[in-house]
Amino acid sequence: MRITKKQYLFLVMIVLVSFLFTGCINKQVTSDGSKEQQGRVIINNHKRVIEFVNVPQRVVTLNQHATEIMLALGLSDKIVGTAHRDGEIQDEYKEQYNKPPVLSDTYPSKDTLLTVKPDFIYGYNEAFEDKWIGTVDILEKQNVKSYITQGGLKEHATIQEVYNDINNIGKIFHVEKNAQDLIKSMKNEIQQVKEKTDIIDKPVKIMVIDEATGNQVLIAGKSLESDLIRLAGGDNVFGHLEKSWEKTDWQEIIRRNPEVIVVNEYAGTSAQETIQMLVKNPALSEVGAIKKQRFVIFSFNDMNGGIRSGKTVQWLAKAFYPQLFQS
Repeated sequence: MRITKKQYLFLVMIVLVSFLFTGCINKQVTSDGSKEQQGRVIINNHKRVIEFVNVPQRVVTLNQHATEIMLALGLSDKIVGTAHRDGEIQDEYKEQYNKPPVLSDTYPSKDTLLTVKPDFIYGYNEAFEDKWIGTVDILEKQNVKSYITQGGLKEHATIQEVYNDINNIGKIFHVEKNAQDLIKSMKNEIQQVKEKTDIIDKPVKIMVIDEATGNQVLIAGKSLESDLIRLAGGDNVFGHLEKSWEKTDWQEIIRRNPEVIVVNEYAGTSAQETIQMLVKNPALSEVGAIKKQRFVIFSFNDMNGGIRSGKTVQWLAKAFYPQLFQS
């Protein structure tokens, strides 16, 4: 069959349009390991590849930082349940935060979780155990997808893992612009600190106490908390330790001689009691932080990777270098 010039041009146009369309929907791979293809979203998370064909509609957040990220991205209408509320809720999110039911003060059981018919779960890896909500594989078999906070998975986590979490949640729910705006705001908060602390020649020496019993002290090594301290201009004297959390003794603390001690506080624990124990220990009387009563109480929500991280860096910097932030 003979093809006319007009038919030939028409066929060429069809081929070109098809090529352009294919190029538009071709997958895009990003620096944080996520990619999009033909409207689908594929995320790498905890040695898993998760594919989202549709945007999740019924979300349960298992930790306060996860709930706050969802709210900050404008996704309050997707949340059907929360858990593990660890402290005060920020004023701007109180109304939205209190709308969905609290399924548990800690982590809910799988049976309790399934009563709200979720299609997506978001929280720390410790929740995905048989004694709580069950493993991600078990949930997947019930058509419930999961996203595990990267900061709780990775040794030596940094602020980048926080940004990756926000980016990934933005992609899963197709609110990438909101995620980018939130990250930009957090980076600006940290940059404001850097502009102040750049003049410091010798960073203040910091140590983090998570808990203390007898002669054993649980301290922060290479961890997200240590990275927030670094961004605030401090130097974690145990930041060289490979584990995120490591046990040490009072003698090693005396040798390191921190100038400021950060004390972590969780629900049901008292940072003030830990501080009093430090102050009353005569062996520690010459430690710089104790001698000058320089303690910083770090709440669980502040140390977690979430929307508070930028403001946490600002708050830490003001505690480390009050002279730089006098108005």
